Amino acid sequence: MSCRCVFIAAVLAALTVFYGCGKRDTDDASPAVAGGDKKTRAKAPPLPDTVTAAFYNVENLFDFNLDGTEYDEYKPGWYGWSAEIQRARLRGTAQVIAAIGADLFGLCEIENSNTLIELADALDRMGAPYPYAVTADAPGSATVTAILSKFPIVGKRALPVENSRSILEAVVARGGDTLRVFVNHWPSKRHPESARAAAAQTLRLRLDSLRGGADYIIMGDLNSNYDEYASFHTSGHDDTHGKTGINHTLKTVAEGADPKSPARFVCVGELPSCGGCHYNPWLEVDEGARMSYVYRGAKNTIDNMLLPASLFDDEGYSYLRGSFQAFTWDGRLLKDGAPYRRQMYYKGKERYHKAEGYSDHLPITARLVRSKLIVDTVSVGCPDINPSLTVGDFAASTDGWLSGDSRFSVERDGKHAKTGSHSLKISGLHESENHTAARAALTSAPRQKFLTLSIRGEGKPSIRLRRPKGKWVYHNAPDFAQKKTAKYNAWKSERWTALKLPLPQKSQDGGSVDNNDIEVEIRAGKGERLLVWIDRVRLE
Repeated sequence: MSCRCVFIAAVLAALTVFYGCGKRDTDDASPAVAGGDKKTRAKAPPLPDTVTAAFYNVENLFDFNLDGTEYDEYKPGWYGWSAEIQRARLRGTAQVIAAIGADLFGLCEIENSNTLIELADALDRMGAPYPYAVTADAPGSATVTAILSKFPIVGKRALPVENSRSILEAVVARGGDTLRVFVNHWPSKRHPESARAAAAQTLRLRLDSLRGGADYIIMGDLNSNYDEYASFHTSGHDDTHGKTGINHTLKTVAEGADPKSPARFVCVGELPSCGGCHYNPWLEVDEGARMSYVYRGAKNTIDNMLLPASLFDDEGYSYLRGSFQAFTWDGRLLKDGAPYRRQMYYKGKERYHKAEGYSDHLPITARLVRSKLIVDTVSVGCPDINPSLTVGDFAASTDGWLSGDSRFSVERDGKHAKTGSHSLKISGLHESENHTAARAALTSAPRQKFLTLSIRGEGKPSIRLRRPKGKWVYHNAPDFAQKKTAKYNAWKSERWTALKLPLPQKSQDGGSVDNNDIEVEIRAGKGERLLVWIDRVRLE
């Protein structure tokens, strides 16, 4: 093991720890340009200096000490938590980090600074040293955020978030450039959106205090999808009147002047003129591949990197377009299409640890380069968004629709659309029971009497509606007439069929008369694959 000097700043002892073994030479030689003949290679410019940034929720990486803040299953000797299991999990996490080889690594769900030192020691033994690190330790917290860095950390602080984990801020120096890194772990979805909005507001206030043009990157498990605004009402978290921390407080969406037009994502070209806006590089990933976490079979993008205008200018470092990805280690970090999380087994009703698996999250990575060498490649345009498109045309997102079960997928589809550029594709199969394939919650006005939509596809579909706590009203294929019970008949339509479904009356058996939500579900009959598209979903 290499020597390691540990420095603890007295005024920051409760907040941060960093350690190092000297300054590494940051002016690495640029690699040769691959491809082409000798004459072409001789004229090609050297590759720009590159920094790779990564983030990883390591899923409860604990040491083997009893500190009193551990979850019960990580107390030494409890539930099979042994020194051997702990070393195996530490080694597995280090192997993932070494395989990525990022220059900066944000981490969350790491127990404390001691665990971080153990992780760095494991990386040393693998020949993948990270000589600089920092944690946002907080008394009484079970886990903290942290950073591993190959470059010196020259400044750090913890941004306290009430009733949650602190946001870690660190300044990393490479040559004459500095990059400020914010590592986040926002409250989980056991809490309403207001809890995550509080974390976002803490970060927003700090960002607004930075000097103009400062290079920084926001990374972390935000427990918010890149398109959170489109689904959090349906999932029951909206206590913030339609506003989300990731999309609205940190400004990753730009809303049109017309309140009926869909929010759209901020694009690179408008960042310089959009004060405090951020670009989310998940937008560069194919929609079907956007995933760093899976919950009840549904793909989630709760691990995010948010990029400001300063990472697209001609000073310091800038983001290399197209470099963002979720890292799967050639599939090693996946099992049955989901992250290969740390494994446990049951003895009776108790769960016990196994020395298998990695994390229930995938790492995400991106590359930054010296922007003066690539400024000509930066896109200055924005995608055209038709301002007349209203919510329900799926031009901007899945519009609040969620999968009803892991066997079914809900995604936008650009090949079949009634109007605009996209429709919503719902597909899947349940062999043994009739099941909800997709669901949404739509907020109606008192004057609205009908749900209208267009549908095409095949299977055994039934559409059902209700007010909260009210009785379901069914509309069964093939005619989708209103019924009191579900029937699952075989149906197929290669053309769009327009439906006009009467809205249920307000509940008289316990539902709130002030709640104007309409709950909508697309049901699928058992034993036959459902493949349907819907579009132009409106309340009229």
